[in-house]
Amino acid sequence: MRDHTGPDEGRTPPETVIPISLARIRVKFFAFAGLAVGCAIFGATAWLTLTLLLTCAAILLAVATIGGKELIRSLFFIPPKRGSR
Repeated sequence: MRDHTGPDEGRTPPETVIPISLARIRVKFFAFAGLAVGCAIFGATAWLTLTLLLTCAAILLAVATIGGKELIRSLFFIPPKRGSR
């Protein structure tokens, strides 16, 4: 007897939302930002400082892509504007 299920039978559908912890993103962002500031203060190599700054920018871009302005505001602990929602 043949199995008539398709090859994608056991996979989750692409529209499934994977929850992302904003607290973990916040910790990673501020850790990279702190390391970048430390590198600038203590005279680390330019490529290391630039790499850390670009990593911070990439985190911000990813958060903005996923959640827009509201998620960016909550990343920096900025309260939502009055009258929104």
